[in-house]
Amino acid sequence: TAAPSLHGTGWSCLSWLLIAAAAPRLVPAFVAPTTAGLAARASGPDPRDDARASIRPAATSDPRRLVAAFGPGLTALAVLAVAARARGKAPRAKQQRIALAAAKLHGSQRTRSPLVNWYCLEAGIPLQMRDPLPSPHPFGQVPHLSDDGGVEVFESGAILLYLADKYGGLDTPEDRAKHAKWVVWANATLDQLCFGSGMSGTQIAAPNKTMDKLEQILGQCEWLVDGKFSVADVAVGSCLNYVPVFFGKQNLSARPNVAAYMKRCAARPAYAEAFGEAHASAIQTNVVS
Repeated sequence: TAAPSLHGTGWSCLSWLLIAAAAPRLVPAFVAPTTAGLAARASGPDPRDDARASIRPAATSDPRRLVAAFGPGLTALAVLAVAARARGKAPRAKQQRIALAAAKLHGSQRTRSPLVNWYCLEAGIPLQMRDPLPSPHPFGQVPHLSDDGGVEVFESGAILLYLADKYGGLDTPEDRAKHAKWVVWANATLDQLCFGSGMSGTQIAAPNKTMDKLEQILGQCEWLVDGKFSVADVAVGSCLNYVPVFFGKQNLSARPNVAAYMKRCAARPAYAEAFGEAHASAIQTNVVS
């Protein structure tokens, strides 16, 4: 039995729909071609075949061969398999999700809420401020974030990671790990160095191996992750920059890279908008390098 022609009735609507859905890059090459187009294809290779070879086996370079050999039904299944294989190999593009409605933040300037404000301003994430109390926080504290879908998050570090994950483009475990380690470190380790137990005093200018290592790291990069400003810098920079505000002038002449980093963070327009001009100016005035 002769194979159906491209214009014949042997093609079922289902087969066409399957092929069109599965391989939109393949279909334009052979849907409703002109007689001249078919003749050109028969007389020589289509230059577009080189591009298609990267997403399908060479045997499928001409769909008419598949139709002649297997019929339209099996052809559709073959194209589906090829398209699935191509999707599996294609690199995943980073996607920033867009908030359907502004997330709601319960907080105030005298808390760690400005960390969240700073990141949202830098990342272009819409945010609505709510009175600090009453707060949905299970312990009645702030900051506390409410977002689409009934999401409730507390603790500044957890809020930063949630926002970066959902809206900031951290769409792979590898990306999350590179940023999360700095956010957790700022809350678990740097916090103690900056404020001491019960706000007893800072150690960022005192001799200690942790600050020496941070000095070394900041001597090799402008920002902490891949040389680009990120949520990691929001967490670390905010923690460091509370020190000269709460404890006054800091002599960081032994750690010039840390001092320069603190001032870079404070010089960002979004920082001043989130924390206030007076807070940002205090960093420039009270950090001595």
